[in-house]
Amino acid sequence: KKQKEMRPNISILVGSGFSIPEGIPSVRQLNQRLSKIDESEILIHTDQRAIFLNGQKDPNRWSRWDERIFLQEFLEFYNAEVLKPSEEFHYETFYDFYSGYLTNHENKELIEEFYKRFNDKHFKGSDNHKDCYNRVSDFNRSFNQLLASQLHKTKYFEDISISDYPSYDPFIGFLRELLKTSDIKFHALNHDLFFDWLGQHHCDLWEHFTDGYQLAGSPFYGMVSYDFNSETERKVHKTYYVKLERFINKFDKPLAFFKLHGSLFNTIVYTPQPDQQKIRLKDNYAVSRFLMEIIDPKTGEQKFESLWDDVAPDFLSGTNNKTRFYTGDPYYKNLFKHFENNLSTSELLVVIGYGFQDPGINEYLEKIFLSRGKHMVVIDPYKPKTKLIEKYKATYIPKGVTQVTYQEYSELIPTELKPKAE
Repeated sequence: KKQKEMRPNISILVGSGFSIPEGIPSVRQLNQRLSKIDESEILIHTDQRAIFLNGQKDPNRWSRWDERIFLQEFLEFYNAEVLKPSEEFHYETFYDFYSGYLTNHENKELIEEFYKRFNDKHFKGSDNHKDCYNRVSDFNRSFNQLLASQLHKTKYFEDISISDYPSYDPFIGFLRELLKTSDIKFHALNHDLFFDWLGQHHCDLWEHFTDGYQLAGSPFYGMVSYDFNSETERKVHKTYYVKLERFINKFDKPLAFFKLHGSLFNTIVYTPQPDQQKIRLKDNYAVSRFLMEIIDPKTGEQKFESLWDDVAPDFLSGTNNKTRFYTGDPYYKNLFKHFENNLSTSELLVVIGYGFQDPGINEYLEKIFLSRGKHMVVIDPYKPKTKLIEKYKATYIPKGVTQVTYQEYSELIPTELKPKAE
């Protein structure tokens, strides 16, 4: 036990550039895809889940047509009337624009004027269903789901173990080498599931990996429904429950993973009244309903209780909006407390594929790590526009995560942290 406490810490921080070689779209590609969405390209299910139609037929085109039209026209309005001619669409800035309205009535006149025009055009001026606030809330839910769909790959739901991942092998070898002597505090600003999947399925990493979520002892379940072909020609429809991991804030293994901006995989559910709590669960494949196993107060027997959930996944977006959560929301506040603690106890910080565009994150790096004379290594094919690299004499490697060789990664490990030869 004593020895485990003596292991030094190494911090890693990754941004969207880390996942680009894996085929996850870059910020530029996301901006292109999300700046213009035609209502005919999307489906908003009756259960409020929005998806891009990739060749699927939508049997209920009349259902939620108003939400689809609003989504298309709200984006058109923003591009035509809010962005200056010299500005490009950026989904984070756009998110700040409309979430500012939802949280504290910023841009109120502009947005409500658009809402009025929308109503006059489609409802002859009287939208009895929804006021402006609810329209923008619905938009936010659908827009987040469409963004999430662009960052997801079905294979991240597959339960398979892998022993190699060719393009990332040098990087995984670097982690493996570090784990011999040190604990790794791995922080991601990405919402995608690439490293979650790698950490849990790579045969060299999974036994060291923790992300603060736990399956054992969880009373939470998801209802899964799907059809599969039986030996006869009939399709068999099955519905069953799968146990879901819930966040317990326990990072007790050598490769601790912190998703500082949340995840496509995180779902917020609310436990039953009277002692209603907000719980974060990890979603799973094809889950349509969330349930909790509880003791019935009347009969003393165990039973399942259906839970309310926030339909959109739980991740942070918007340059200014994100920073508010760092200290405001208890879940994110806790993650940033870990971030602060990890930086202050780490010997080395390796930053990969992060463009230093988040002022809140940069402040943590400077105040808690760099200003104390500690060493940072920045790996990025394009040199980030930040004064921090020169000011603190950071090592800059002009390559992407998969272009750095195992030899180059090994040279980043401080001599005192290299395993002693037998």
